[in-house]
Parts: sequence; structure tokens; C-alpha cells
Amino acid sequence: MKNIVKFKLILLLLTVFFLQSCAYAIYDDKRLLDTMTQDEALAKSIKAELMKKDFLGSFSISVYSFYKHVFLVGQIPANLQSKALRIAQSKNPISVTTHWFTFRKAQDSDFLLKSKLRAVLISTKGLSSTRVETEINAGRVVLLGVVESEAERKLAARAARRVEGIIDVTNFLMLPLNAKTLQKEPQLEEPSPMEMPEQEARTPVKNEPATTFEEREL
Repeated sequence: MKNIVKFKLILLLLTVFFLQSCAYAIYDDKRLLDTMTQDEALAKSIKAELMKKDFLGSFSISVYSFYKHVFLVGQIPANLQSKALRIAQSKNPISVTTHWFTFRKAQDSDFLLKSKLRAVLISTKGLSSTRVETEINAGRVVLLGVVESEAERKLAARAARRVEGIIDVTNFLMLPLNAKTLQKEPQLEEPSPMEMPEQEARTPVKNEPATTFEEREL
């Protein structure tokens, strides 16, 4: 039985590798090259500062930036969350949105779920999986990136929900911004209270009054 499970895992990983190689051969990101470079530099500078404070050694925090809107995703003690937020804010992004996972024992391997999710995203018609970044913690998924349309943004969430073992999807996917809207919060559809499962800590912050910057998908 163990050998069968191991064989299936290897087969899944090989399939994901093949599909992903094909997908990245036509990599598509709706941001301009200079915008992507600025976002990468901003994320790296925040990561470097977090590393200086020993955040990335003992704890798990991923840093993303899209159009200078920063996202911190991970699992750290509650007493350190505000410190991580201040570090990100010190780099002067337009906004910082945090998504802190609460502790939960995983039923399935996060690595296996990530591989299964990537395979589904790659095979979903009408979705460019190269635009979608994923974070998984104990079956809970966060989608990040820049997609072409609202339809594609919702399609990615629906595809993620189809993966066995995924129990919660938070959708931070953004739509392309132009120069006129670059300094504004991307407007995402607000979830209704009925769509909100277990509440986890998320804090959208910027230098002016912030709007809610997330969508939860069940």
C-alpha cells in the first residue's frame, strides 16, 4: 500500500512538472516589466528586513508585492504579527495586507496539496496558472497574483475548491492596474457574512484610509 501511495505521489509530481514546464514556456504576467522589477525589489527588501529580525528563521512568512501592494502570508505568534506589519510598512508600500494562519493540524501534506492544486490550475481551461501564486497551510489556501479579468479571478477560486483536501480558499488575486489607478486600492468584491468561515487575522493597512482587501471563497 505504501509503495502504491509513493508511486502515485511521484506520478503526480512528474505530471505537475511537465505541465508547469509547458505553462512557464509561455509565462504571462499582466504587469509591465518595470512594475514587476519594482515589486520584486520591494518584496526582497521586506524579506531581508524580516530575516534581520529572525522572522524567516523560526517562523513562516511569505512576502508578495503587486503594484506596490504588499501581502504577508504565514503563521507566526500573535505577539509578533504587528511587528512584522510595521517592518513591511517601513518600506513605504501603497498598502500592506496580512493573512495569518491560525494553528491547525494538517490532515494532508501541504506539499502534496500544493502539487495537486498546481496541477488543477494548470489544467483549468481559461486560466493562466502562471499568474497565480499559492500559499497552503493545513488545507487552507491563499491565491495571489495578477489575472486578466474578474472572470479569471473567480475561475481560479472555483478550481482551487475542487481539489480534495482543500477546506478554505482566500482570494487575493488582483486585476491589472494602469497608471491612473496605480495609487488606489484594487476593488475586490466583498464577501457576505454567510460566506465567511473561521475568522483569521488579516489587516489591510496603508497611509490613507484603507478598504477591505480580500475575498473569501468557500
